[in-house]
Amino acid sequence: MKTIINYHVIDSKNIGDLFSSPTKYFAFPGYNVEQGDIRKINVEDARGKHIIVGGGGLLYSPFLQSFSKIIESKTDTKLIIWGIGQQLYGTSYTLQELQNFNYSQYVENFDLIGIRDFVNKYNWVPCASCMHPAFDKKRDIKHEFVVFSHKKFQIKIRDFPRMTNNHQDIEDILDFLGSGETILTSSYHGAYWGTLLGRKVLCFPFSSKFYTLKHTPVIFPIQKWLQEKIKFSIFNKTFFELYYKNKFSCNIDDWQNYIKDCKAYPESLHEYRERNNWYYSQILNTLAYS
Repeated sequence: MKTIINYHVIDSKNIGDLFSSPTKYFAFPGYNVEQGDIRKINVEDARGKHIIVGGGGLLYSPFLQSFSKIIESKTDTKLIIWGIGQQLYGTSYTLQELQNFNYSQYVENFDLIGIRDFVNKYNWVPCASCMHPAFDKKRDIKHEFVVFSHKKFQIKIRDFPRMTNNHQDIEDILDFLGSGETILTSSYHGAYWGTLLGRKVLCFPFSSKFYTLKHTPVIFPIQKWLQEKIKFSIFNKTFFELYYKNKFSCNIDDWQNYIKDCKAYPESLHEYRERNNWYYSQILNTLAYS
């Protein structure tokens, strides 16, 4: 029996990484399916096995060496990319900048390529987490706004229900997102899942991935994310400041002015699932000729 390895980020505390791996949702009869951490690839262990790279923003320079190892491991097997996307840190990107992203340095020598970024020239395949059955639950709107922050890039808006992507239960997260008429988020999957739930979304971006969704949320124009700090002061004199390593905030004045442009896309869940099912059939055809 041949083996398929699904390489992604394992043991992550990021909820998007935990539920984006396509082999969580699709079966491969006749194949032994393994999970592999893309950060810890051993070329000899991967050799002779089909490989699916799927789950998260893996088109990111720290993973380039991992992609090289995957290509090095190829023998008489298939290399497949499923629903991963680009990640360049920054708060503002033009369409041309997104399209100029160098996909080829990652995907060259792969047999089948499906990228979650709608701006790419390859097959568009959205994140496979849309296949999770928890999206089929009907949820009632209870709040005008809910805030879903990335754990490192938190939105400081008071008086609204709050949650971060450090939460590990996807059903709890979807219940939370679905309870809001409009979702205010600095999380890619907060925006993606909120759209799948038919909710309106206002994004506070920190990387290019927020601009690559097919149904692009309204983007709040952040100038810069600033590292948070604690001041130690006595009688208005500051003696020293302590900076948090992975905690940032931004100026969000006038965010209310952008709400009027937010739209819901209730058809997106069906569309994204259909696209993943189509790509699954393409993969099965590709594997059949291996």
